[in-house]
Amino acid sequence: MTVQTPTKTSVRDSSTSKSHSRPDFFALRFVIATVVLLLIMSASNVNIGSIGQGLAYGLVGVSVFITFRILSFPDLTVDGAFPVGGAVCAAIIVAGGNAEVSLGAAFLVGALTGLATALITIFLKIDGLLSSIIVITGTYTVTLRVLNARSNVPLIGEDTILSPFIQPVRTWLTDILGDEARRQANNLVEITVFGIITILVLLVLNWFMHTELGLTIRATGKNSQMVRAIGINHNLMLLLALMVANGLAGLAGALVVQQLGFADVALGFGVIIRGLAAVMIGEVLLAPRSVGQHFLAAVFGMVIFEVSRAWVFAVLNLPTSDIRMVSALVVLGALAAPRLAKRWREAQQKRNRKAESA
Repeated sequence: MTVQTPTKTSVRDSSTSKSHSRPDFFALRFVIATVVLLLIMSASNVNIGSIGQGLAYGLVGVSVFITFRILSFPDLTVDGAFPVGGAVCAAIIVAGGNAEVSLGAAFLVGALTGLATALITIFLKIDGLLSSIIVITGTYTVTLRVLNARSNVPLIGEDTILSPFIQPVRTWLTDILGDEARRQANNLVEITVFGIITILVLLVLNWFMHTELGLTIRATGKNSQMVRAIGINHNLMLLLALMVANGLAGLAGALVVQQLGFADVALGFGVIIRGLAAVMIGEVLLAPRSVGQHFLAAVFGMVIFEVSRAWVFAVLNLPTSDIRMVSALVVLGALAAPRLAKRWREAQQKRNRKAESA
């Protein structure tokens, strides 16, 4: 039996297929939002380190976009894939392994958590949400085992992907801007290295989503009945997509661990909410239309989330003990903003209609 694969035209983004006459202002929105972001950071003395933090977490937003937007699958596995990926990365580095190799290992172990969720859902017919909760519970023990039964493993004095660049950049900044610029060396290295890694991952992922396999995965999320009707294994597509998404979460965990300088068993607490907020922020600010734009918007949304959190601390001069509350409020604002904006537009339209009828 010949298996037909969906063509590109059959799985185009719904926002793109609705109207081709609409101009695409994504690039302009991105530039404007970036400039405004930098101006706000400069005016409120927000440390540029928050940009590096956002880039480190950025792939979490992409992971959440794949599961919730492309697959329409309620997957919470990212809360387990993220810390276990970071733990594997830390274990490899502490054991004297190569930091770059640890990134691949983190992606692999994250993909395995997605595989576990997919297998439970497919073969045991358990709801995806419950399956992911079961996997999260199990990965807590796995993370502890990887960390050798310790809740926290520091990377002080260990070589990470950032280590080779910090001293040269510090020397360069000191020669140009003086001793006061030395402390920004770590932040600049993080932004550059994490930015390059994120861009490379997004390019590969965008290419993959435009291959026949990627198009089939996208079609599975939009119309699984159609995919099954033309002879494609719907469950296999679900499995592959969950592995890719949670592999990205594991990779993000490895980046964050190398940025923070430690791995912690509770590092993944609330990561799924942060990823959802990043997706919402990116969609509201940039209005992406293609799948590649959505990936970039998710990363940008994560950067905005981290900068917003740092801005709240800088403006209100809050103690670090309030970080959970501030994070909750920023997430609430990000998730509520689209709905409030929609209600405001509807109210405006009602007023306009009343004014016209009068």
